[in-house]
Amino acid sequence: MNIAFILGTFFPKAGGVQVQVHNIANKLSKSGIGVKLFIYNKTNIKNNNYEIIIFKKLIFNIVFVFKYYLNLNIFFFLNSYVSKIIKKNDIDIWHFNFLTFKSLILINVLKKFNQKIIVTFHGIDLQIDETINYGYRLNKRYDVFLRNTLKKIDKFTYLSETIKEDLIKLGVEEHKLIYFPNSVNIEKFEKVIEKKNKYDEKIHFITVARFAEKKKGFDLIQEVSSKLIDREIDFKWKIIGENSELLYKNKFIKSHLKLYEIINNIENFDEEFFPHTDLINHYKSSDIYLNLSRIESFGITFIEALACKLPIISFAGKGADEIIQDKFNGFLIKDNDISELVNKIHQIKKNKVIIKNMQNNCLDSIKKFDLDSCCNKLINIYEKENYLKIR
Repeated sequence: MNIAFILGTFFPKAGGVQVQVHNIANKLSKSGIGVKLFIYNKTNIKNNNYEIIIFKKLIFNIVFVFKYYLNLNIFFFLNSYVSKIIKKNDIDIWHFNFLTFKSLILINVLKKFNQKIIVTFHGIDLQIDETINYGYRLNKRYDVFLRNTLKKIDKFTYLSETIKEDLIKLGVEEHKLIYFPNSVNIEKFEKVIEKKNKYDEKIHFITVARFAEKKKGFDLIQEVSSKLIDREIDFKWKIIGENSELLYKNKFIKSHLKLYEIINNIENFDEEFFPHTDLINHYKSSDIYLNLSRIESFGITFIEALACKLPIISFAGKGADEIIQDKFNGFLIKDNDISELVNKIHQIKKNKVIIKNMQNNCLDSIKKFDLDSCCNKLINIYEKENYLKIR
């Protein structure tokens, strides 16, 4: 079996989709499956078991410019190039993750050669939230092109019910939809020893997210912190993610630096699976995972936190309510109510037994997201759909 993963963006741009595709590709490769990752730009990743192939940028850029800016289809310009790729690599299935405009072009070209195509959307490539200007589909050129391309896709794997609902609204038939969530390598998390200071009276939060101010709720950090201070709650807030150093531009954060530990990113060049052990240590030295996101397709940091026995406090938005079960492995705050969020933290600060009693629930709730079982399910999906060539 030879699988091609096509990813719209890859490392050094770090995010849940990049982590997920890398982990799955590494695990499938170890299982004896031929995995080739096709990307549009150079990457700095070094710990891959799979082969990385970089598309010729110039030829894609020419076709992109004509289609995007002039709405002229010169896809035939790619035919010879794509035909050579198909013949050379003997691919059974082309599995697209995180669609971009160039990915839509490639899907259209591949279908001319009768290739089998599966697509997994990861959020911004499908979801829309006009209140925070979120979603590629707010761009009418992308939206129209996506709608016209959907019917050429054989199957869709969806991460969450919210993704499924969006696809159905776009006219995708349910028989083309297969549930396949994100996953974590639970075994790796189990090997990392917890390092909490049992005598520390502070309550320790952690948030892991790239700096997407409105989408990830970073604009709410000041208000949450101010209310915690007013309630005399002694806390330390660790914020980790790409471009998180931009938080230093906030005057409130600059004047209260002792309350925060801001880490730009934790890269992984020497370990087979993400996240890096250093990040797992940061999770395990915390008390609560604090999520302020307004919308999520599937929060991979949620299951990373739960794998560290870390209860989550989150707004009850799309995506979050499919992983977090209120009062079981965390707390869901309705209507983005910051005062209620702070009240919940105050209750926990007075009685940390509340979250200690949830720790086993956290582990129970992620068993279905184990990397090994999810990869086996993906192989079964490929086989069930008869996407494998007879050799």
